[in-house]
Amino acid sequence: MSATESPAVARRRVRLTLRRAREAKQLTQGQIAEAMEWSLSKVMRIEKGDVSISASDLRVLLDFLEVRDPGEVKQLMTDARTSRSERWSADPDYREHLTPATAQLLQFEAEATAIRHYSNVVIPGPLQTPAYARAMFTGYVHDLSEDTIRARIDVRLRRREIFYRPDPPDYLAILDESVLWREVGGRAVMGEQLSELLKIMADTAILVRIVPFAAAASIALLGPFSIFDLGAEENAVLYRESHTADEIVHARRLIGRHREVFERLWPEALDDAASAGLIKKRADAMLGAAHQEPVS
Repeated sequence: MSATESPAVARRRVRLTLRRAREAKQLTQGQIAEAMEWSLSKVMRIEKGDVSISASDLRVLLDFLEVRDPGEVKQLMTDARTSRSERWSADPDYREHLTPATAQLLQFEAEATAIRHYSNVVIPGPLQTPAYARAMFTGYVHDLSEDTIRARIDVRLRRREIFYRPDPPDYLAILDESVLWREVGGRAVMGEQLSELLKIMADTAILVRIVPFAAAASIALLGPFSIFDLGAEENAVLYRESHTADEIVHARRLIGRHREVFERLWPEALDDAASAGLIKKRADAMLGAAHQEPVS
């Protein structure tokens, strides 16, 4: 393992090894929890990758699962230590306001070498303005406190830093044209959001393409998703988000299905220049209409 390898990749290797070893012994997660005197939720979170396992806990568990090859044990112990050293860490004041999947998302986003995002609903989180993000969260007023909304907006702004670092990931985004027409927060907010999107596109290496209305409707069936390549395609993970939940997916079949959809859509979308032109047209229209609105 390289000394610079991703904590996310190391964590994934540990959790997959533990799950395979448990299944090889035909043990349930409940039996592991009982044997280790842990809670069932701890075992489940370790195998899902929600949390990292300490080196001391890992050593005991590997012995119980009869994983005793010196080379493999040494590698896994190194992985356990690496997985607990994160490149991106949220402010402690923010952690309580993030879902487990979002916390993982931040780590994968920071460690990714390439990110592919598709949305038929809204502008991707890292590209959102504060006003646009706040308008997005107004639909959750009965579920989220003001502190949680403020924390999540701040985190979204910090996520944008990955585009400006010396080694940014390749970032490709495909947006359905409907995203440009959906007046999130009103015309002024939407116009400013699209203008900001154009500025980020001009200042960084991210690529954004628009799928026009004329494209087949079936492209929207999977809903919004992001694919993160963590150094190699076989280490990719999938992130899916809906109004009520978000999740990290590790299943290769599902990741492959979403990747296939993205790769099919990319050449069908408007090219870079045409996409930027359409975004500017919508931004100008929104801002122009907003300036004509009467002041209340």
